[in-house]
Amino acid sequence: MSRRSRTPGRLLLRIYLVGLAQLVLVSVTLYLARSFVVEKPLRHGFARNAIYNAREWYELKDDPVALQASLDRAARLLDARVTLRDVSGRLIATNTATPAPPLSDSEVAHLSEQGQRFSGPPPHSLSLPMPENGPVEAYATIVMRPPGPPPENTSLVVIAVLVCTAITSLAFARTLGSPLQRLAEVARELGSGKLDARTGIRRRDELGQVAEAFDEMAGRITHLLRSQKELLANVSHELRTPLARIRVALDVAEEGDAATAREMLGDITGDLSELERLVEDVLTTARLDLATEGAGAATPPLRVERVSAHSLVDKAAARFRTARPGRALEVDASADLPALDVDPVMVRRVLDNLLDNAAKYSEPRTPVRLRARVHPPSGLEFEVADEGIGIDKEDLSRVGTPFFRTDRSRARNSGGVGMGLALARRIVDAHGGTLALDSQPGVGTSVRIVLPTAPSEVHAER
Repeated sequence: MSRRSRTPGRLLLRIYLVGLAQLVLVSVTLYLARSFVVEKPLRHGFARNAIYNAREWYELKDDPVALQASLDRAARLLDARVTLRDVSGRLIATNTATPAPPLSDSEVAHLSEQGQRFSGPPPHSLSLPMPENGPVEAYATIVMRPPGPPPENTSLVVIAVLVCTAITSLAFARTLGSPLQRLAEVARELGSGKLDARTGIRRRDELGQVAEAFDEMAGRITHLLRSQKELLANVSHELRTPLARIRVALDVAEEGDAATAREMLGDITGDLSELERLVEDVLTTARLDLATEGAGAATPPLRVERVSAHSLVDKAAARFRTARPGRALEVDASADLPALDVDPVMVRRVLDNLLDNAAKYSEPRTPVRLRARVHPPSGLEFEVADEGIGIDKEDLSRVGTPFFRTDRSRARNSGGVGMGLALARRIVDAHGGTLALDSQPGVGTSVRIVLPTAPSEVHAER
């Protein structure tokens, strides 16, 4: 419990530290902006204005009234404190009660060589020779302090910014911490077996997307686990029936005479064949599911080889006619069918299952149709159609689920165990093909399979 309570607090602290780091970054940025964006241009502008004014003051040196008016105007408009002295240090004029001190002889000599002398940081002081060119007769010392925030309010501003940062960081951390904590709780509930646990978080940000993906994942896991339980229950139920018939047949044979026992052998053989077919269908379906999900090399791969589409159609038709000699089968195969790179045993099994289903779910007097034709641009289409009872619209979505039978009133010997179409769909998926089902109650059912043709055949068509 203590570990769970520490996680949100750690997140809050981390977000608060991020806020403080942002405050420091903003402060540094403002300082650099003040130095390079404000003060540096101000110094250059100050120097240009001072040079212009110094020219004016030099021209007015012989008119004390006009000179003093110009200095007072500089003090009023530019907030500049100006002191004019000659090279000996004698005061000529000033606009401040505390004139700037005279320069030393070395400073005056340096001023003659460099043309101006600038000092900083604020308050900025600039000394200019007069006149600008020629021997220096006098110089002007100008002092200017750029405007800035009142120093007594600086601490209050910093405290206010810190408080605002702390409040906003805590509020932001709450918006992240609560849904994350909810996700952790639901994950633990789901892991403990509570399959209906969901986050219920609906947000239009990344956390909302994570919560929605988590709920979708939980739904898929729940569906898979329930499907697994249903599969086990259905397998147990379907195995019980032929086993019970075998036991009854053996009991009757044991109590009867030799002739009765021989008659029962045929029933036992049929039930054993049904058991073998059921177990083989379940195992094949499971292996194909694992292969589709990429479970690894432990799953046996398909035994792919180059086969003729006509041979698949001919063998499927021959088996159907042998198993149901009185049933009409119409075969329509194009003459230019391309070859396929498939597992012939698996594909034959698909066609056999579809033909068996068509015969089981249609009346004996109606024909079953098997068609094969080219499906552009690079596929081969098999179609098995009947004129049987069809499938209700609400059952179409469940067709292909193991052990699901649309006609629940039929006996097993006519309705099967519900594995044929499920296995066919998985075999087609394993070959990279598609299976489509079209059915109308009372009209019939049509199943279309499209398989990719062999690469050389595709190239030859082009």
